[in-house]
Amino acid sequence: MQTDIPDPLDAPGSPADPGTDGVSRSPSRSLPAAPAHPLTGHRYVVLDCETTGFEPERGDRMVSLALVTVVDGRVTDRWTSLLDPGRDTGPVHIHGITKAQSTAAPRFVEVLPAILDRLDGAVLVAHNVGFDLRFLAMELELAGAGPVPGTSLDTLTLARRYLPELANHRLTTCVASLGLPHRAHRADSDAEVTAALLLELLDRAAADGHTGLDGLAEPSAEVLRRERRRRARCDAETPGLSPAHRGAHEVIAAWRDGVAAWRAALTTLQEEDCPEAGRLWGWFGGTLSSPTAAFGRPRPEWARQALVTALDLLLADPETRRDDVAQPVTWLAALDQGAESPDHLLALFPETAAAIAALPDCGRCWSCVTLGLCATGSAGAALVSHYGADPAWVDELSAALPLLRAAGDLAALGRAARYAGQGMERRGRVAEAMRLWQWAVDQGVRDPVVFNRLSLGHERLGEDRAALAVCERGLSHRRDEGARAVWETLTRRAERCRRRLAGLPVPTVPEPEAPDG
Repeated sequence: MQTDIPDPLDAPGSPADPGTDGVSRSPSRSLPAAPAHPLTGHRYVVLDCETTGFEPERGDRMVSLALVTVVDGRVTDRWTSLLDPGRDTGPVHIHGITKAQSTAAPRFVEVLPAILDRLDGAVLVAHNVGFDLRFLAMELELAGAGPVPGTSLDTLTLARRYLPELANHRLTTCVASLGLPHRAHRADSDAEVTAALLLELLDRAAADGHTGLDGLAEPSAEVLRRERRRRARCDAETPGLSPAHRGAHEVIAAWRDGVAAWRAALTTLQEEDCPEAGRLWGWFGGTLSSPTAAFGRPRPEWARQALVTALDLLLADPETRRDDVAQPVTWLAALDQGAESPDHLLALFPETAAAIAALPDCGRCWSCVTLGLCATGSAGAALVSHYGADPAWVDELSAALPLLRAAGDLAALGRAARYAGQGMERRGRVAEAMRLWQWAVDQGVRDPVVFNRLSLGHERLGEDRAALAVCERGLSHRRDEGARAVWETLTRRAERCRRRLAGLPVPTVPEPEAPDG
């Protein structure tokens, strides 16, 4: 679930405890029965999902799903499961679901019978239903499972109508006004409180004279069409298209005729200079990276070709943002998962990686906020993540540093230097680590851990002047947010070095170790 405006102040919830099979069906608490009126006579299924991102049309997937069934004003069934999206889980700091947890969970298609049993004949309910409906529709389409429920009801829309006194209508605000306990960004909790909110809103709608869902709910197909059109610059309904262009969009929208037909349709869109061609090639490539009911077994080579084509088209489009290239890069990284050499990612260097690094910063990622250097969609960041901080890969990661420098990706270069140097330290190659960190600093990296480890090395050697210079250079990059503990460590170290250089006593209070993650 995502509310109409994502709330950064909502504390991230911990992942659900799904049990051994990844599925939980036990009710956590009971909601009081709502007063009887005609609106409670429908069967409602309240849906909430946590996801890898905001755009299922660009390859984002569900990582957890919760369904709460409400009949005659009572909750009659609760079902929830973590899901394996076949890729990274996205913003773990928001939903709390790690890659390890999702890998142990079932794929959507494996729990499909339980989902369809609950959705059959129900009115689908969610807070900002268009968001959840887009993800549900995409998962059902990938599973070859048919349409979404026929009717959808949006508690966000009804809350704006019947709770006008609230400062905003985020789910957290709405449920707080009802005095309900809530753990935000946890699918089971979000679905549970949305069910309670639904009953309150139905009571108010009934008091307003509503005896049926007319004016309260919409056909799901219309909601889905509107939400998808809002995000597409061109589709089958766009006026002025050639017959071939329109026909290609119709093949894709209807999921017709399998992989060969999709490739032909995408080629047509590319030849017609369709502004959606790059995005759709990327989505197609990501879908071919894992088994689906729609396209069958994985086709890694076709996936690679589609993803590279997507990046070429996107990077030629002046409207492309960092978020647009993030998914194709993520899927290419997934193709390299488990391989010793990340050949798909290495093939992006230097030209494609440099073009991505030259895109405007997203302004939202941790690296932007903390360092002023963007990591969203970065081929370099994906390459560094492939090796990670494991000392076993220190030499391979070190060999990649010139590639990152040539691409101009200073955010990735800083993190790579951090990991490689720490790996060298753990192997007793401290002098080599310090030379690497100094080189990285000279290249312009801003990673605070690099400055911390390099200045600490100089301080341990009694080289206070060099340590102070590194601290001051690092602190010149400090911003208002992020990595506070490391910046404070650098500040204290700089003060110690100044006092020693001035011949003043230095307090012997033990220095707390700054985190190096």
